[in-house]
Amino acid sequence: MSDLMPEAVYRQHLEAGNDWADKYGAYRLLDDMTKSLLAQEAIAAKRSEGCSMAEAESIARSTSVYTDHMKSVAESHTAANRAKVRYDAIKVLWEARRSQEASERAANRMQA
Repeated sequence: MSDLMPEAVYRQHLEAGNDWADKYGAYRLLDDMTKSLLAQEAIAAKRSEGCSMAEAESIARSTSVYTDHMKSVAESHTAANRAKVRYDAIKVLWEARRSQEASERAANRMQA
């Protein structure tokens, strides 16, 4: 009657949750580094260009170091979001299967 395998679903859910946590942690680390990297690039621009800090920050935002970093932040955020979707999908599928089995049990009781 039951083809639900709680241990297998648990392992899938745990694996997906750990994957999400790892990817979200990587994203947060990159995101947290953004202000420091921008400040570092702005100081370098101020020194080399002899401009105001506002101008230096604009220059810093256009450097390849900063733009590459922001691409990495975006990519890691996307990976974390996809991992979260997988985690949530496993949870939703499990709940749907449990509901389906409960409905089948109720229908079988009514037929008996």
